[in-house]
Amino acid sequence: MAVPSPDEMLYQVVGDLAVLGNRVKVLEDQDLATAVSGIQQTLGDIHEAIEELRPVGEDGEGAGPGTAPDWTKVDKDEARELWDWLIFWCRDVLRPMYGLQVWRPCWYQHPELRIMLTWLCAHWHWSYEKKAPPTRAAEWHTRWWPFVKDFMVRELEGCGYPVADRKMLHPIEFRVLDPSKPDDRTPAVDENAFEDGYLSEYVIEHISRRPDPPEKSDD
Repeated sequence: MAVPSPDEMLYQVVGDLAVLGNRVKVLEDQDLATAVSGIQQTLGDIHEAIEELRPVGEDGEGAGPGTAPDWTKVDKDEARELWDWLIFWCRDVLRPMYGLQVWRPCWYQHPELRIMLTWLCAHWHWSYEKKAPPTRAAEWHTRWWPFVKDFMVRELEGCGYPVADRKMLHPIEFRVLDPSKPDDRTPAVDENAFEDGYLSEYVIEHISRRPDPPEKSDD
């Protein structure tokens, strides 16, 4: 027997409500509080059944891994998908909306930071999925992002423009564009740029070190 679609079930609910409206006079001679409570319970059960039948990912839900992936266990295909997912979110959401002032173009070369950004990204998607309570987004903004931001400041302290008397981990190079003006140097990339031009090379090399995905069975 075919399972009715959510739309069909909703149409059925509308029809049931019309029938209930015609029975109002009958309810006048009964305990109205008990009758209405029963109707509400029935409608609640129907709504819950419809939600259970709704396919995963409908209306854009379920995009991305959905949980905090473990970088140590991904194969080549999973690592490629995970990098794409994380880079897209960091480039289009996190950096421009929240982290521009603390961002450094070498961020991807810091494994612990990458892991933190991964679960921060997963939590952000979870916070803004359809029907998510506002407390999720509130917690992301007031608890998790400030925590990661503070870590970024400490982790990337030795990255960016060279600072006198500071040991630099990933200093940004300055180039002389005009040989006639050797003192006129230009940074190779802005200190708050998303990446330094080596991100793609790093990702390809990282993916190559991951194990091959399991072979698909012909069955």
